[in-house]
Amino acid sequence: MESLKLKTKLLYLLVSVALGLLGVGFVGYFNLLTMKRNVDTLYFGSMVPMTELTSINTAYHHELESNVYRWREKILRDEDFTRDITLGLTNIDQLWASYRSHHTRPEEVPYITYADGRIDVMKRYFEEIRSLATQHTKASSISILTLSDNITSIHNTIAQLISYEIAVAQYERSVTLNHHQNSLMQLAVMLGVILVGVMTFAWRIFTQIERQQQQLLDSSQALQHLNIKLEQASYTDTLTGIFNRRYFNLVYEREFKRASRALKPITFIMIDIDYFKPYNDTYGHLQGDIALQNVARVLKTSLARPGDFAFRLGGEEFGIILTDTDAASARQMVERLRFNVESLNMEHKGNKNTGIVTISLGAICVTPTMSMNNETLLHTADTNLYVAKERGRNQVVFTTTL
Repeated sequence: MESLKLKTKLLYLLVSVALGLLGVGFVGYFNLLTMKRNVDTLYFGSMVPMTELTSINTAYHHELESNVYRWREKILRDEDFTRDITLGLTNIDQLWASYRSHHTRPEEVPYITYADGRIDVMKRYFEEIRSLATQHTKASSISILTLSDNITSIHNTIAQLISYEIAVAQYERSVTLNHHQNSLMQLAVMLGVILVGVMTFAWRIFTQIERQQQQLLDSSQALQHLNIKLEQASYTDTLTGIFNRRYFNLVYEREFKRASRALKPITFIMIDIDYFKPYNDTYGHLQGDIALQNVARVLKTSLARPGDFAFRLGGEEFGIILTDTDAASARQMVERLRFNVESLNMEHKGNKNTGIVTISLGAICVTPTMSMNNETLLHTADTNLYVAKERGRNQVVFTTTL
């Protein structure tokens, strides 16, 4: 073994790992097939029959008993009553035939036979009632006490079958769980054997390539740091230093879903610098970039909590996300943002209202639900921003409804 070259040792290691994983795969595959059969047995052997039995009980109550009461109270005509009883009996026959078609265990046969007889008795009983309606006999001749006793009796009979199916389902579940535990133990043992074999080979190999491994580790760490810087750069607006539109799309979807699950309020604020195009035309694009940077800095520094985010969405348009903030606090924050930008006192001759750089804000604060469309929130904030501009700019339009 010592005389083997490094490549040969690596080949042996790979072959051993491949064979081990292949063995684990076979064991896992056959165990999964077994568990699938157990689940099928649990579902089709107990759950489906239990559902059919429950439907039979429901049919006796809603399709037969209740219709008899309605007929006695003259809510149903004789013809409608006859039709409904016929449909109800047909439905019960189909459900019972479907239940009888499933696999029957030997211990079930006596009770199913008894239940079969009880269902036949009930069928004849309701057929007699139907014949009374066919002959236009007075419904008052039907004994309510007899009807109630018969329905109670058949319900008890079906309930016994349901209880048996539940017990069988619990037993099948315990069998499935036991097989699951055994499968885990088998996989654990096989993985342990594979691990010991791999470690035996790896110990000799890694002692020879320790230096190369350290070099690769150093290179990997340097590359990781570079990737982090690149990722941060991809999420940051190069001009203003705050988050960009790409990161906004990620954060907005994430926070909207989180607020929906937790039933917590979320606030979205659309911000636009007032008369920014005239500002660029008057002072030049370089000064316009400085104005964007100053506004972005004020927006970012105004947000004190880690759960609040400021974004440059494009051009002179900015966005703010406030999480876990009630409407009153959100409204105060929106007003503070407007005031802080106005307090910069940056000259803007094109803004005839104030003569300085100002912003208009459209905000919406709601507690979203899982059925709410997240685009509706953005559209409402954008509409509010439009209203703020129409009202004269340098103001806030804040709503709490979509």
